[in-house]
Amino acid sequence: MKTIRVMVVDDHPIVRQGVRSLLSNYADFEIVGEADSGLTALRQAADLMPNVILLDIRMPGETGIDLVKRLRQTAPDAKVLMMTSFDDREYVTGALRAGAHGYVLKSISDETLVNAIRAVYFGEHVLSPQVLEQMIQHFTTDTLEPRIVDLTEDERSIMRLLADGASNAKIASDLYMSETSVKRKLQEVFEKLAVHSRAQAAAEVVRRHLI
Repeated sequence: MKTIRVMVVDDHPIVRQGVRSLLSNYADFEIVGEADSGLTALRQAADLMPNVILLDIRMPGETGIDLVKRLRQTAPDAKVLMMTSFDDREYVTGALRAGAHGYVLKSISDETLVNAIRAVYFGEHVLSPQVLEQMIQHFTTDTLEPRIVDLTEDERSIMRLLADGASNAKIASDLYMSETSVKRKLQEVFEKLAVHSRAQAAAEVVRRHLI
């Protein structure tokens, strides 16, 4: 089993301690660094080259959104997962546009956080269910008339699970498919809906009453 190297960037020691304690229970995780500021995070990311960086949205001296961009330059192979208490839509969209692979709230369960870290490590984009709901509410305010879209039953089943916050691995397991098939079908749904992300796709299928 390959170890996922994780760095935790948060100015609250209790948060860093909690993540360290949680991940110590799993053989596939290793905490390789902790940082309480953007400067420390950039230096450690360059030296330690983590696979996944857990990053708070509010950091001393600069926002987590600004830090995402700099971390992506310093450690381009690392996946950045925002972990914060704030579900403001502007924060979410700003972080994703800056290059974050996911956005989860600190209130999520331990299991959900662990699965989110694994998901972004394998290249998936992850949002907390509450965050996804915010994005759906935003996209449902769009008054443009959508073109007619017809989803297959498999695609509808996949989108129901995706809208509930399921990862590709969870969708594959529940629907007895391979993850490769799930990714392919999701891409086909994205093309039908003319969207580019899981959050947009979930919002669109809800808005168009496709699930």
